[in-house]
Amino acid sequence: MPYYRYKALSQEGKEVKGIKEAPSLLSLNGIISQEGLLLLEAEEVDLTKGEKKGLNKLFTGVNSKVSDEELALLLYEIGSLLEKNLHITKVFTILAGQITNKRLKDALLHIKDKVEQGVSLADAMEETGVFPNFVVEMVRAGETSGALDKVFLSASQFLERKAEFKSKLLNSLIYPSIVITVGIVAVFIFMTLVIPKVVKIYNQFGQELPLTAKFMVFLSSLLEKAVYILPLLALSLFVLKRKLLTKERLDKLSLKLPFFGKITLYSQIFIWANTMYLLLKGGLQMDRALQIANNTISNTVVKKALEPLVKGVVQGKQLSQLLKDKQIIPENILQLIVVGEETGQMDEIFYLIAQHYRKEIEKKVNLFLRYLEPAVLIAVSLLVGFFIFSILLPIFNITIQ
Repeated sequence: MPYYRYKALSQEGKEVKGIKEAPSLLSLNGIISQEGLLLLEAEEVDLTKGEKKGLNKLFTGVNSKVSDEELALLLYEIGSLLEKNLHITKVFTILAGQITNKRLKDALLHIKDKVEQGVSLADAMEETGVFPNFVVEMVRAGETSGALDKVFLSASQFLERKAEFKSKLLNSLIYPSIVITVGIVAVFIFMTLVIPKVVKIYNQFGQELPLTAKFMVFLSSLLEKAVYILPLLALSLFVLKRKLLTKERLDKLSLKLPFFGKITLYSQIFIWANTMYLLLKGGLQMDRALQIANNTISNTVVKKALEPLVKGVVQGKQLSQLLKDKQIIPENILQLIVVGEETGQMDEIFYLIAQHYRKEIEKKVNLFLRYLEPAVLIAVSLLVGFFIFSILLPIFNITIQ
């Protein structure tokens, strides 16, 4: 049965847009009319039922990216309306009328239509490709337990915390990034514009350049040539990355980098533990929660190490022992998992683990920034001092003579 993207007019004169499944355009007109709407235009979408990839494309467009903040707010609103005992289709109708993001609006209208046709809420959400996999699985579990409002509110809180943490890290890097950028631009201007003029001054006075000045001139000429070679170098690096520097090799390298390797590993475990907490709290079984949480890991090395956990748990093995064999998580954290297994409070234990790694990441990033700022200032000061010593001071001596 084909899908139609339509535009209609309500009895109040408001424009309504959405996507519906109908046998024909004539049938679509009848369905729209039964809802008290006047069909203005409709367009068939080349989509067969069950083709999720094609369906996902339906919900993409210009400026249609959905941020964690937008999703967190949407999930919170859904949970709040469900708490007031509104019917699920009514909730999506209300929110679709308020949202300005076209991708979200189309997704909500599609979910509403599919639920009215008898499709489960989780399946309808999954079809849109808008909601993360862990949210879909939580909703699936919530449909069984009857606690959908709590599921949506928990997922909203998780995404909000994730967005806040990411924003905090990015904001802390703004100042050093600006200082480093300004420093690089200053060096570039100095090397390409100032040094050639200084050389002319020496030539006018018939003086030989000091050794330090010759070194600066050499660096300046290299930089000028590098500007022309840069596009070729960038192309070579791109080809090299495609052929030799695979994602797995880069991920392995990122874990071995001094200082930054720890931050990379901690951030992956933080995301994994946070997702596990949310899924277990939502009522999912351990094996299914592990399967979904593993898919949230972006580093292929860490992901490969954690993938066998699902099979081990299905076979009845203890998660703590499986993680101990992988040697990814330290002993003190493993002891927490042992306690969780003994008390049956694994969701709370994963929350504690996530908070532990969040604090570790913040501590390491703050330590890095504490040393970075004075290091950048010292580097700039040394550069200015070397410039004065090697270039300006001899010019002053020539002028005095």
